[in-house]
Amino acid sequence: MRTFSFIISLILGCTNVFAQDVPQKIYPDVYVLRIGTDLVKASRNFWDKNYTGFEINADYRYNKKWYIAAEAGFEDRFKEDDQLTYTTSGMFLKIGADKNFHQNWLDMDNLIYVGGRYGLSYHNQTLHSYRVNTGNAYFDEEMQYPNLKTTGLMAHWLELVVGIKAEVANNLYIGMNVRLKGLVYQTQPEGFENLYYPGFDQKYSGNIGVGFGYTVSYMIPFKKKF
Repeated sequence: MRTFSFIISLILGCTNVFAQDVPQKIYPDVYVLRIGTDLVKASRNFWDKNYTGFEINADYRYNKKWYIAAEAGFEDRFKEDDQLTYTTSGMFLKIGADKNFHQNWLDMDNLIYVGGRYGLSYHNQTLHSYRVNTGNAYFDEEMQYPNLKTTGLMAHWLELVVGIKAEVANNLYIGMNVRLKGLVYQTQPEGFENLYYPGFDQKYSGNIGVGFGYTVSYMIPFKKKF
């Protein structure tokens, strides 16, 4: 009986030692950098003959909930309607932060986020043509062709961003977002008014703009615990 008890004790002791020696799989929180592009702007180069542009975007995980975000790019847009024809071309930069409200499992890094951006553009405007009301009902409006170009224009604005990002393959993310934008400062072209800004898109009444985007990005992880 004593021999049997000794064998049981020995087995239990070995089991405890073995359990302590087996490494446990840990899913640490890590810093991540995502780099990607806007699919709407990229695809528009193919289906819109009056548009050329691109955007590079990135976000960096600062801590468990907050991400530092930035977007930069170039746009050249020709616009023609019944009243006027113009071209806008230039660069833009946006910087800001996003807060993630999604509770991830294990080593996932998906986002449901709300964020903000400070945006600025440096661009040129060319007024190709516009119609002038003659004030006479018997004559058509006159079309003027000044081809007036103004360089060195600037615009500053703020954005409220709501969006999602989800991993669809290893380290590959697809996302979508909607934005509400408000101009805070701009320089106007000579004899004309800004109607489109690189990075801001079209301006509506009251200096307000709206937009949406679809993104694809690749995640570069850094194995660090918070």
